[in-house]
Amino acid sequence: MAAAGVLKRIVNANRTLISVAQIARVSSFGGAVAPEFWTMRCVAYLAGLALCLALSLTGRAEAQSRDYSTLTSPQPAQNWYLTLGAGVRYQPDYTGSKDYVFRASPIISLGRGLKSTWWSAEDDAMLSIGVFSGQGWRIGFSGDLLWKRDAKLNHALVAVPATKFGAEAGGFVEFYPTSWLRGRVDIRRGIVAHDGVVADLKLDAFTTIGAWTLGVGPRMRIASADYVRTYFGTYGAQPGTGGFLQRFNAGVHTVGALAQLTYAWSDNFKTTAYVEYKHLVGDATRSPIVRPFGSRDSFTIGLSASYSFDTGSNYSLGGL
Repeated sequence: MAAAGVLKRIVNANRTLISVAQIARVSSFGGAVAPEFWTMRCVAYLAGLALCLALSLTGRAEAQSRDYSTLTSPQPAQNWYLTLGAGVRYQPDYTGSKDYVFRASPIISLGRGLKSTWWSAEDDAMLSIGVFSGQGWRIGFSGDLLWKRDAKLNHALVAVPATKFGAEAGGFVEFYPTSWLRGRVDIRRGIVAHDGVVADLKLDAFTTIGAWTLGVGPRMRIASADYVRTYFGTYGAQPGTGGFLQRFNAGVHTVGALAQLTYAWSDNFKTTAYVEYKHLVGDATRSPIVRPFGSRDSFTIGLSASYSFDTGSNYSLGGL
């Protein structure tokens, strides 16, 4: 009966998605779907997937909550676990690029509890260290590496200044309003590579079925004017600006969604496959590396593997 109810909810949600797609198709000019409506349909579909997953979890929330409360409570018996791993991604060469490359990325995470204490998304910061935690929340350090970017590596970057190899460092806050839903906010400042500030907002619905774990959710990045200027600003004034240098404003930089599927070979070893969609918005879209030589829409496909180690320590900072 529970399975039939979930199926019915998914079917109804799919009907809604089809209606949205039909509206976008009718609204497009001359029967061809305009890019903005295509984007709306992609976002609506991914949002619908998140809705379907959330609805399917309703019947299991109570059972999961008991395990979840135990795992996320700051109990002295919980040890710290270090997660190390690596992955490979097929992704745009840079945000706004239409050229795709394979790129490797490390995984380094430190937190309390081993099995599934905290949900981990593949687009989380390269380095995440949970420092303070309580029942259903944690706060910690967030860090990412930024690769060098110049015209020698990609000729499409000839119109913009080169950027240096550097990093972003800051913090994150995670909260779990239910046992199957995670909200996360990362705020980081650039080091060497740029002087700007970025904020990543994420919402993930997830569920575990046997050894499999499925997660999906929307994404948004907000960037400062310095960040946009560093990565999308040109050497001088662009045509049509009356000889003035282009001005940049802080605001929403990208929107999108992520879906991932993880298989746990054991409590310690896991592999994950995922796909991410991003849509570039704001002042960055006026840059020549996006228009006409790049693309506002992009997809990333990736695979990763990670292993968790018991550090043997249950030390708790700040009494949490």
